[in-house]
Amino acid sequence: MIVLLAGGFLPPLDFFIVNVALPSIHDSLGASAAELQLVISTYATAYAVFLITGGRLGDLYGRKRCFLIGLLCFTLASAACGLATSPLMLLAGRFAQGASAAIIQPQVLGALRALFPQERELARAMSAYGIMMGMAGATGQFSGGALIQWSPWDLGWRTVFLLPLPVCLLILMGTRLVPETGRSGAVKLDLVGAALITLALACLVVPVSEGREQGWPAWVFLALLCMPVFGAAFVVWEDRLRKAGGMPLVDLALFRIPSFRRGVLVAMLFFFTTSFYLLFGLYQQEGRGVAPLQTGLAIVPYGIGLFLGPLLSAPFVALRPRLLTIGMGIQVTFYLAVGALVLAGVAGPVLSVAVFLAGLGQGIAFPRLFATVLGDVPPAQAGVAAGITNSALQVGGGVSVAAIGSVFFSILAGGSGERAYAHAFAVAQCAVCAGLLLSLLLSIPRQRRTSQT
Repeated sequence: MIVLLAGGFLPPLDFFIVNVALPSIHDSLGASAAELQLVISTYATAYAVFLITGGRLGDLYGRKRCFLIGLLCFTLASAACGLATSPLMLLAGRFAQGASAAIIQPQVLGALRALFPQERELARAMSAYGIMMGMAGATGQFSGGALIQWSPWDLGWRTVFLLPLPVCLLILMGTRLVPETGRSGAVKLDLVGAALITLALACLVVPVSEGREQGWPAWVFLALLCMPVFGAAFVVWEDRLRKAGGMPLVDLALFRIPSFRRGVLVAMLFFFTTSFYLLFGLYQQEGRGVAPLQTGLAIVPYGIGLFLGPLLSAPFVALRPRLLTIGMGIQVTFYLAVGALVLAGVAGPVLSVAVFLAGLGQGIAFPRLFATVLGDVPPAQAGVAAGITNSALQVGGGVSVAAIGSVFFSILAGGSGERAYAHAFAVAQCAVCAGLLLSLLLSIPRQRRTSQT
């Protein structure tokens, strides 16, 4: 489990660690503003669109095998990013990193679901997974700023890609300890289904990620119109393949499981939190003029809360079915508090405490989200179910960054200074909380009906 969690630590860490490196990449490679945006969104897009296929690969060909292949590709892609001599080379490396991460992450969740089939064991494993995600959030932005400032051998921004390589190699060596789960036989991947779902997700994630940055050109709306067409074609193809006795990419029967169906929708809204990281960083750097390292330090309390949430909530076994709702309630409350404090010009320890408590709420909710979604899923389909869940998270994150980012910049309206950024951030936080509140309402456990005799 330690090896699996260490491998799962890499994709979220890589997302956070690069954020504060963008100014250095601009100075070193001469990247444009649009190219800097693509450094983040190319990774996120590749990650989102290949997650379902990555999960299914593990179910069909063995999760250990796919975990190893994903780690190897991720290591090579990280080296390519660190050695890039042009923005185009860096973007190609980031795309490969995202696609590799989409192979790694579903194997972690799928293997945990298969290795810990009992509800109590699974809950503890998901708590450990939540702690790992919290550690990635806590260390990502801070370590990015720290590594760039340290800059051994004058590597500058390249440090964030090259220094983790020894860790990748250690994890690769440790994969011998991971047992194989999932099938490993003469089966074929549903290539048509994989192509259709990838196109459907790309037609959603790419436009919402790039539309605002490019001024909402016509291709954005054309792609969005194509998304339901590819989605419908995917459903028709999967049903036809199942009836013909084939093995579809996604067994649509998964969506007849109430906890899975509801959990996927909750997950999509849950990751509206993604815009918080981006906008809080913009407020700190552009509004307050804070340096990258200090910006990373400002978000560390949130990561500490993410880390402590699963630890503090684990003993409350009786509350376990409601921890998702309780955690999101805490998160929404203190997201609003953070917005109000920023609007009032309050900084220092008071703001840090509110940021910490918001992260604590998410840390309480996050492990229970996966336990809720995967709890009733058959172990043989845990990988693709984990891929669908992670894909829903990434789609939610992409939508929130695009939609709430547009709200933020519309309110900012070209303004500058701490007050302008504080006002825009506070309004954006209200929009984030609206999405989270809907997710909270959907997460409330349904009361079981008792039959009367």
